[in-house]
Amino acid sequence: MDSNNDYRYVFRHEQKDQPPQNPEPKKPSGEWRCPVSLLLGLLCCAVVATMLFTYAMTAAWTRKETSEQLLLQQQQIAALQAALEEGSEFDKLNYLAALFEQFSYYSNKFDKDEMLNEVLRAYSIATGDAYADYYTPEEYEQLKSDNEGTGVGIGISVVQTPLTFNGYQYQTFHVIAIFKNAPAEGSGIRVGDYVYAVKVDGTYMTVAGMGGYTNALNAFRGEEGTTVEFLALRSDGNGGYTEHSFSVTRGAFVKESVSYKKAENDPTVGIIHISEFDLNTPTQLKEAVRALQADGAEHFVFDVRNNPGGDLQSIKAVLTYFLEKGDLILSAIDNKGNVAASYVAEKMNLVGEYAKCNVSEEEIGMFADLDMVVLCNENTASAAEVFTASLRDHKNVTIVGKTTYGKGIMQQFFNLSAMTYGAYDGYVKMTTYAYVTECGETYHDVGIAPGEGYEVALSDEAQQYNFYFLPQALDDQLQKALTVFQNQN
Repeated sequence: MDSNNDYRYVFRHEQKDQPPQNPEPKKPSGEWRCPVSLLLGLLCCAVVATMLFTYAMTAAWTRKETSEQLLLQQQQIAALQAALEEGSEFDKLNYLAALFEQFSYYSNKFDKDEMLNEVLRAYSIATGDAYADYYTPEEYEQLKSDNEGTGVGIGISVVQTPLTFNGYQYQTFHVIAIFKNAPAEGSGIRVGDYVYAVKVDGTYMTVAGMGGYTNALNAFRGEEGTTVEFLALRSDGNGGYTEHSFSVTRGAFVKESVSYKKAENDPTVGIIHISEFDLNTPTQLKEAVRALQADGAEHFVFDVRNNPGGDLQSIKAVLTYFLEKGDLILSAIDNKGNVAASYVAEKMNLVGEYAKCNVSEEEIGMFADLDMVVLCNENTASAAEVFTASLRDHKNVTIVGKTTYGKGIMQQFFNLSAMTYGAYDGYVKMTTYAYVTECGETYHDVGIAPGEGYEVALSDEAQQYNFYFLPQALDDQLQKALTVFQNQN
């Protein structure tokens, strides 16, 4: 699973790269040469003109953009134009590049594209923005796929778990869910299995042997129709494990960010766990609530423990189901303290992949009258904190658990290809705004505290379990949440 699920939004419509049409003619001998300063000026004008064109096309293609967002984009372009006109401070980098090119013994082996990628990453990280980064087009496409809640692979959700077997500790992927209609369904693999080795080029390699979890996880991804083979350990119920081998053909799947069940000691309570806010979350949440209502649920626990956040449009759609039309979800604040944009509960009519987040007029506030509790912990972050704060501020919902992570800032992706008309590729992510919810106060680096009398930690015994396999009877935070409904009687 992708770990980069922070609060973010992306430009939804991008220009396709177009190569220059006319090659530059050779200069005749003695031809007048343009001063460097004039060249830089012309380059700045070309880049700015390209950005203005891209902006105009983006605005034309986007059917649902608020006036505040359009104004914000115009301000960004104007600010970038001013910065480009000031000139460059990177002569030292150009000098270093030339030095290595001329004198390094390894210069004929340089991968200049990879070198530039690493420079861009290092620059992004060196800004001090903990969430800034640079992504190649391929890396961005993987992030985009994760955000859309889709992928190509075998369709399982896993968590990293060390496991001791035959005296050796393995790095493993503990299977916590198998997605519906995914290739893994029917393959024989079960929730609770521990994947510890994957076949690569005809040889099984352990997770550690492949260089760690990220490389091993990437081995499950690949082209649709290809096959991945792997080994897993399964508990035999007596403290030991049996080994099982699997061969699964990769295919497209839809992630499940929402799961639900009934409380074991109270069938009138439905428990809905939201693992992240991707583009499928709004639809899956509606289905979960309706299924539990059809099964007799009258009270609801919304569990956003260990939810790292997600997409702005996703959380906006989800909260619109619970709020009244026009209720504030959040306001974005720039580094001068000004409100750059505000987002409210309203009808949503988006296009492309974001159409999955659309909300009809009839769906606004359709869950506003639910009897509910929000369950959170110290790993509840970003969009999940917006969910928590909004239900507390607008609906007076009781918050149970531990104080949340405290991430009250927003990140934005910038498409370099669209902004430079194909001159450069890749995507840059950076923090662009802080945000406040209805209460008007930021909780960045502070977190959201549980309601008075409802702060509770998991016991030492409970912490011995993987969170996803924690028995309800040992889940002190869940049991405390259930008392909210009992106290109402």
